[in-house]
Amino acid sequence: MSIGDRKSERDCFLTLLSFKVMLRASEAAELRWSDLSLENGLLEVRIRRAKNDQEGLGRSSFIDCAESSTLGLLIQRLRLQARSEFVFTNLNNSMKLTSSAVSKITREAMEKAGIQDARHHDLRRSSANALQGQGMDIDQIRRRGRWKSQKGLARYLVDRPEAQGLKSVERAEPESEAGEAEEFSSALIDHDYL
Repeated sequence: MSIGDRKSERDCFLTLLSFKVMLRASEAAELRWSDLSLENGLLEVRIRRAKNDQEGLGRSSFIDCAESSTLGLLIQRLRLQARSEFVFTNLNNSMKLTSSAVSKITREAMEKAGIQDARHHDLRRSSANALQGQGMDIDQIRRRGRWKSQKGLARYLVDRPEAQGLKSVERAEPESEAGEAEEFSSALIDHDYL
């Protein structure tokens, strides 16, 4: 990420927040600054309406987020520069991004991080698997990702020994999606991905 480059900062923030909160592209496009609350190391992201929220009641997802972390600093910096109530906007006219624009931006960011043929929705899948690999309970993952049922979440998860209570095992096989997610997150934060 190039500090001071509005596009670079917006794109990094969009990709990181989408990964951490398991945002659908449509949810990211509709986010308003008033939907983000960062207090005492806890970030609440209010999703006003999700695809499985037919009654429009909205849901909140919570993540740990130190104000001094990359994500915390981006929230503070971009909020100060905001020219719109929407979090993710076109840099030329400050209009909110469409779902397809969100998807294009995150796909390009992932390509720059070395992840080919990825889609925005892969951030959701990778995050769920990373959380499972870190030992988070399936129901906690379901609630954070705003899945209506465990059945809906189940198709996103990869069978892994760690998910079944076994210690991490050295394998000669390719890395799991959780490993790729951890590498991706590191690439976003530690490397010049843009």
